[in-house]
Amino acid sequence: MKKILCLFGALSLLLTSCSSDDSSESTDAVLLPKKITETEVIEGQSGSYTYTLTYDGNKLKELAGSDASRSVYTYTGDLITKVEKYASSVLQSTDVYAYEGTKLVSKISTWEANKSTQEKLTFVYNANGTVNVNQSQIINKQEIKYDTTTLYTLVNGNMVSSELIDGVLMEKITSTYDNKKSPFINITGLKALLDLDSDFDFYSANNTVKNVTTTYGSDGKVTKTATVETTNKYNSSNYVTEYFSGDTKNSFKLEIAY
Repeated sequence: MKKILCLFGALSLLLTSCSSDDSSESTDAVLLPKKITETEVIEGQSGSYTYTLTYDGNKLKELAGSDASRSVYTYTGDLITKVEKYASSVLQSTDVYAYEGTKLVSKISTWEANKSTQEKLTFVYNANGTVNVNQSQIINKQEIKYDTTTLYTLVNGNMVSSELIDGVLMEKITSTYDNKKSPFINITGLKALLDLDSDFDFYSANNTVKNVTTTYGSDGKVTKTATVETTNKYNSSNYVTEYFSGDTKNSFKLEIAY
């Protein structure tokens, strides 16, 4: 999961990935995650947060957090075209997605506190299979384009690298995956959103077991490299049930219930 990798990149943790069977589900079972619990330990102090997912068939209706926040998903056919984000039942922002066929071409985010300014992402699909995500801002209906782009490299259904470029390469994240099933693989329309969730990797078919983050200076030289490996657990249907990174003092864990 992305949050594990981001939180512990600075610690350069090196753990071993492993698997274990902890249920009697069939390997052909089509499972959907119903609850995700994250537990973070910082300097020995533990805290937890829970996500609850509800569905209409295989379509995600709502992703609700234990802090009364929630995201509500709207579909057009099998594609997610709108996500409304709430805090304590008050609408905070709305994301609108546009497609050409089944490929995502833009995401426009509008905040209730300032509807005259919107953030836009434009997706460009390159001949070599990579995707550029270009950033811009819309102010009073006038679009201002920025130099900032993110370059995604997609291989075998997984996002194997992400490069942040702002005139020059600033950061590159390279990921290694297991051969087990992502908890989100059966949710209709999520894969088309690419890497647009701040907590979870909705695109990849498998699960991250190693992440290397390389940071660059303005001269192109490497300023820092951080490596994180996760220990994963799986059920007998080959879906991941737990991600863990860290030690007894500092750690992050995600538990998935289907």
